[in-house]
Amino acid sequence: MSRHLQDLLDDLKGRVSRMGAMVQQAVEQAVQAVLAHDPKLARQVVDGDRGIDEEEVRVEKAAIDLLALHQPAAGDLRYVTTVIKVNSELERIADCAVNAAQRVPPLSHDAGDEAPADLRLMSNTVLSTLRDTIRALNLGDVDLARQVMRSDDVVDALYHQIVQDVLCHIQAGQHKASSDLSYIMIAKNLERIADHCTNIAEDVVYVHTGRIIRHLHAV
Repeated sequence: MSRHLQDLLDDLKGRVSRMGAMVQQAVEQAVQAVLAHDPKLARQVVDGDRGIDEEEVRVEKAAIDLLALHQPAAGDLRYVTTVIKVNSELERIADCAVNAAQRVPPLSHDAGDEAPADLRLMSNTVLSTLRDTIRALNLGDVDLARQVMRSDDVVDALYHQIVQDVLCHIQAGQHKASSDLSYIMIAKNLERIADHCTNIAEDVVYVHTGRIIRHLHAV
């Protein structure tokens, strides 16, 4: 491999790492805004999405240019093509953070209304999963990537529990329509973040083992 190609690959890895850090910060802020019912912090998440979108375009362009101009082979080719997919997954995670943040203003109108305990647990679980995903991506840690995939079942179970709890409140006449709708939509976006993390984790396994494990039950 030429020194120039190695430099371009290192630059691409740095770009992906920065993209991951931006997305992680967006999700962390969105979760904090949801749990604290903080519309100002939620607005920061929404306003910051443009920067993430711009970074996604820059990463994709760098990857495509590298493919077109330098024609990497074997493991390097696998890495660059995977970066394009992961980059898109990261941008979608940021979109989920924005969607969750946009549900904060209705929550802030209900004084004294705290987020459900399961939503707090789900938020912390998803944050942990996302951090592990970014770490696995940056370090090429296949074992950690497999751990991320296993954690998705926990997030799914929490999501279904939150929906069930809201339905029970509605049936008991104890619900607040605006808050309940917001909590369900927030939980759904958290569940989607975990799904995107799983997709990225699968790509990490592919890059470092050459094995495509999508749709397989055993990882």
